[in-house]
Amino acid sequence: MNRDEAAREAARLAEQNPGRRWLPREGDDGDWTVAEIKLPPGMKPNPPLKETVEQKPKPPEPDDPRTSYDRNVGGPWVG
Repeated sequence: MNRDEAAREAARLAEQNPGRRWLPREGDDGDWTVAEIKLPPGMKPNPPLKETVEQKPKPPEPDDPRTSYDRNVGGPWVG
């Protein structure tokens, strides 16, 4: 069985058994199989992932309101 066949078989098994998870898996010999993922009792499978929502970019940082003397030298309070 190749990867595509294993993926189709996993999808078919997931459709027939809605409470179980099935994934294609490559064996040590390079042959593909379908593996069942066991969930702990009472745990429900995750719903399908949803589309991501992009956030607005942060506004640029404002300029430093201090004078150049205070920014560069530190002012009269610095010893």
